[in-house]
Amino acid sequence: MATEQHRYTEELKGRVFKIESLNTHNGPGYRTVIYMKGCTLNCLWCHNPEGISQKKEIWVLHSKCIGCLCCVSVCPHSALSFVQDKIEVDRDKCTGCYTCAGFCPTKAIEKLGEDFTVDEVFDKVLKDKVFMDTSGGGVTVTGGEPGMAPEFVSQLFRKCREEGIHTAFDTSGLISKKALDAIIPFTDLVFFDLKIMKEENAKKMTGKGTSQISESLNWIKSYKMEHDKPELQFRTPIIPGATDSKENLEAIEQLLRENYEGLFTDWELNLFNDICEDKYQRINREWIFREKEFGAGAYQEIEAFKNKNQKFNITISGFIQKS
Repeated sequence: MATEQHRYTEELKGRVFKIESLNTHNGPGYRTVIYMKGCTLNCLWCHNPEGISQKKEIWVLHSKCIGCLCCVSVCPHSALSFVQDKIEVDRDKCTGCYTCAGFCPTKAIEKLGEDFTVDEVFDKVLKDKVFMDTSGGGVTVTGGEPGMAPEFVSQLFRKCREEGIHTAFDTSGLISKKALDAIIPFTDLVFFDLKIMKEENAKKMTGKGTSQISESLNWIKSYKMEHDKPELQFRTPIIPGATDSKENLEAIEQLLRENYEGLFTDWELNLFNDICEDKYQRINREWIFREKEFGAGAYQEIEAFKNKNQKFNITISGFIQKS
């Protein structure tokens, strides 16, 4: 007979929009990365806009569509139509039932969000364990905001810990203390986003202010000082006109210098790219950063900022057009 704890794990589900194997960009070694659906922020530059809403959704890959209209005819909510030679989705009507995806002969309709039990996700993780063990890798949960599914992440991390699998939690910080209580004790590495320091700018660009993010970071600081874990790393996306100002970067630097020096191992400056633009078209959202880019001059400014702050282990990542 299953214990109460085991029965709880089997029944608990989390909504995931992507699982990547052998990822090398979200923590040490080869990693299985689980992208949780739903986010507490609505950043205008988000590179995973399909992960913002917690609802199940679809998008259409028009390059695969043959115009057979099977999806239009089977949709029980009349959410699909054929307009100007392509399938359009009425997102107010779409319920994420995925009937259309099941009938599409060319797989042009993709599901955005499926519900998995902890055991179902963990089974996928175990398939990569040999690569994790040989590379010092593990599991990373990101999103979206995985802190919106605290019990699911906590249960998954518990199972990882039992198998000696390294765990990383990627968060915006806009999460509850309950979520932190559930997740952090089973986390080996926290990636904490520091995007915008000024309250009014944060509300404009991300939809929310900074007070709860600051509270979450203070909570993690207190926990780390008491337990000497988890490892803490910061990430700042460098977005033209949103986060890239000298004032913003210097404000983040001041925060880290005055309050977190010696408590974190890395500060990643992730340079803007526009490779997500087609996602916005598919999900009927406006991409306001069209024709924005980082050239050589902007890169040199970020490099100079890094060199000025050599006491921090700053890394620069992301796409750069040096022309």
